[in-house]
Amino acid sequence: MSDYTFETLNDKEFEILTVDLLAKELGVKIERFKAGKDGGIDGRFFEGNIANDVVIIQCKHWLKSGIAKLIAECKKTEAAKVKILKPSRYIFATSLELSAQNKKDIFNVFNPYIKCESDIIGKEDINSLLGKYPDVERQHYQLWLASTTVLQSILSNDILGRSGFQLEEIQEFLSKYVRTENHKNAFEKLEELGSIIINGEPGIGKTTLAEQLCFEYAAKGYQLVVVHESITEAEKLYNPELQQIFYFDDFLGSNFLSAIDAKQDSHIVSFMKRVSKGSSKRFILTTRSNILNQGKRLSEKFEQGNLDRNEYEIRIQSLTEFDRAQILYNHIYFGDLSEEFVEQIYIDKRYRSIISHKNFNPRLIEFITDTIKVEKEASPEDYWDYIQKSLDNPKDIWRGMIQTQISDLDRHIVIAIVLNGSPVSEEQIVALLTNLKESGLDITSEYPTVDNIMRGLAGSVLNRNISQDGQVTYSLFNPSIADFVISEYFNRADYVSKLMSCLRTHNALSNLKKLSDNKEINFDFREILKNLLNLELASMLSIEKYTLELVEMSEVDTTEVKAVVERIIRAYPIGLFEKFGMRSLKVFQLAVSHDFLANDDAYLLLVISKSLEDADFDDFKEISKLIELIDSKNNLAYLLKEKVIDFLCEVITDWAIEGYDFENVYYESEIEVQHIYDYIEKLINELDCGLYLDDTEFEKILESLDVDRIINHNIDREADNERGAESYRETRDLNDIFNPVVDPIDDLFSRD
Repeated sequence: MSDYTFETLNDKEFEILTVDLLAKELGVKIERFKAGKDGGIDGRFFEGNIANDVVIIQCKHWLKSGIAKLIAECKKTEAAKVKILKPSRYIFATSLELSAQNKKDIFNVFNPYIKCESDIIGKEDINSLLGKYPDVERQHYQLWLASTTVLQSILSNDILGRSGFQLEEIQEFLSKYVRTENHKNAFEKLEELGSIIINGEPGIGKTTLAEQLCFEYAAKGYQLVVVHESITEAEKLYNPELQQIFYFDDFLGSNFLSAIDAKQDSHIVSFMKRVSKGSSKRFILTTRSNILNQGKRLSEKFEQGNLDRNEYEIRIQSLTEFDRAQILYNHIYFGDLSEEFVEQIYIDKRYRSIISHKNFNPRLIEFITDTIKVEKEASPEDYWDYIQKSLDNPKDIWRGMIQTQISDLDRHIVIAIVLNGSPVSEEQIVALLTNLKESGLDITSEYPTVDNIMRGLAGSVLNRNISQDGQVTYSLFNPSIADFVISEYFNRADYVSKLMSCLRTHNALSNLKKLSDNKEINFDFREILKNLLNLELASMLSIEKYTLELVEMSEVDTTEVKAVVERIIRAYPIGLFEKFGMRSLKVFQLAVSHDFLANDDAYLLLVISKSLEDADFDDFKEISKLIELIDSKNNLAYLLKEKVIDFLCEVITDWAIEGYDFENVYYESEIEVQHIYDYIEKLINELDCGLYLDDTEFEKILESLDVDRIINHNIDREADNERGAESYRETRDLNDIFNPVVDPIDDLFSRD
C-alpha cells in the first residue's frame, strides 16, 4: 500500500486528489466548488432525490496544525456550516493520520450528518484508495514523483550520486513546482524528437523544467546521465542496452566561442542524431536564448544540424495567468513566511499585482518569498513596498545586502565569484584572501578565519557545495546576484582589474571575454586587459598558467603584452614548455617575434620536437605558427606534416564513427573514394596549418580508415535501437479543477 504524507500537495491539490479518489470509489460524478469561505463545500453529489439526498464532501489538509487544532476548528467553525447546509450525508477527509478515537471525536462533532465513521477519511484511508486506483495517483504529478517507490528506484540506479543531484533538494522543490503548459509541450517535443534544447532568459525556469523532466523519466526507469563539461562524458556512458536520459545544463557554457572552438558543436549535433534514432534514449540541453542565437550564427554545424526544430523557448508570455498564480501560491504555501508577511499579499488581492507584473519570473518569486532574505530586509509593514521595489527593479534586489549589509571583504569575495562565472573552490578562496590583503584591497585589521568569513556568506549570498570526493566550492546563492554585480561594478575598470588579478583563474578570464561579447553589457574590456597586464608586470607573484592565458587573450602588438612576454622568458629561459605545456606556444611565438629568443635557439627547437610528440588536433595550428617563424629551410614543416598524417591515421576511424559523415553507411559500396578524400581534406582544412598533401599522403590516411568497423558500428547501433524499450509515453488527464463560474485565481488564493 502507498504511504504518502501528502506534504508535496498544497491544500487545493489535496482537495482535488480526494474528490478524484471518492468519485472512483463511489462510482459517481462529483461536482467541485470554490474552496474557502463558501460554506464548507469541496465536493457534492446526489444519492436518489436531488432535492433531499445531497452528499457534501469537505477536505482539510492541516499538516502544519495537527489533529488537536483540526478537531477544535471543526467544533468552532465547520460544525455550524454543516448545520446550515443540512446534507443527507457528510463525508469528511483530512491528510492527517486518524486513530479510532480521533474518528469518534470527529463523528461526534458532525453528528447526525456523518452517517458512519467510514465516512471520516484519514491519511491511511486515502493511501488505501491510491493503491486501489493507481491511475488517479499518476494524474497527480507531485504525488507519485515523490513516492517512496519512485525515489528508491532512482537511488537504486545510483542516479543521484553519480549525477550530483541531492535527494533533499528534489523533495524540497517538488512541492513548489508547477506543471505548466511548458512542461507538457516540452515533454511532447522530447518524445517526438528524442532531444530538446530548452532556452530562455535568466530566471525563467529552464533548469527547473529540465530537472523535472529528467526525474520524470528517471521515475520510469531511465538511467540519468548528467553531462558537466563535455559531450564526450555522455558518449562514454552511452549504453545501448539501457533506457537513458542525458542532461547537459548550460551546454554552451559561459563561453560559447570556446565550446565551438573545441568542436563541441559537431559532437553535440552528432549525439543528438544518434539519440533521435532510438526509442530508449532522451537528451535534454539548456542554455540562455542570447547565447544559443550567437552560437547558431557562428557554428556551421548547428546550422547544418537544423537545431531550430529541437528548440523549446520558455518565455514569460508562455506562462498563463493561472500558471503564474500557481507558482506564487506554492511558494507561499510551502514557504516559511510568517502569517504577518503572508497577509500583506492578500490585502486587496495584491497577489494579482504580482502575477500581472511585467517583470514576473519564477526566480523573482523565489526571492520575494524567501524567509531569510525577507525578514532581513523588511518588517511585515514594509513587506509590500519591498515586493514592489523588487519587481520594479529586479537587478536591485541585492543592492541593500551587497552594498550595506556585508563587509568590504565579503563584497570582494562575492564580486570575485561573479567574475569567475562558475563555482570557486575553497583553495582558490584562500589564495584570493591572501592576494586581497597583499594588494591593499582588503584593509581588515583583525583578520577572521576563512571558515568564519565563508560561514557568514553561505546561505545568504553564497551556496556552500560539497562534492562526493569532499571538495568544497562556493557559488552564488541566486544568479540574479550576478546581474546586479555586473551592472553595478563592471564599469569600474580599475577595481575589476585589481580584483581579477587577485583571483587569477582561467574561468575568470574566459567569463570576462564572454561578457564582453554580450552587447547588453557595457564595460571597457580592453582597458581591463591593459590594467591586468600592468598589474602582472608589477606583481611579485610567480608566473602561472593564468599569466600565459592573459597573454593569449590580449592583443599581440601592445607594449604591455611585449613586457609580460619578456618577463615570462626571463623567469623561464628554459623549462617553460615543461612547466606549462602547449599553453606556452603562444608565448614562444611572441618571444621570437620580439627577438627575446633567437630563431636557432636550441631550447626552442627542443620545444617544437616535444610539442609534436604530444600534440593533439588543436595543438598543430599553434605549432605550425611557431615553425613558420623560425624554419627557413622547411625541415620542421616536413616533420609537422609527418606528425599530422600519423595522428590522423590513428584517429580517423574513431572520428568517423563519432561524427555523422558516415552514419548512414551500411555497405562498402555506399562509400565512394572521393567521399573519403573530401572528409580527409575537411580535417586538414580545420587544422588551418597551410598543409598540402600529395596523392601518396592522402592514400596513406585513406588506407587507415577502417570502413568495415564503421559499417559494423552502424549496423550494431540500428540493431540496438530496434531492441530498445518501447517509447515512454504518458499523457496527463487535465481535470476541470474549478467551477467555471468562480474566478480560478481568486479561488486558488481563497483561505479558510
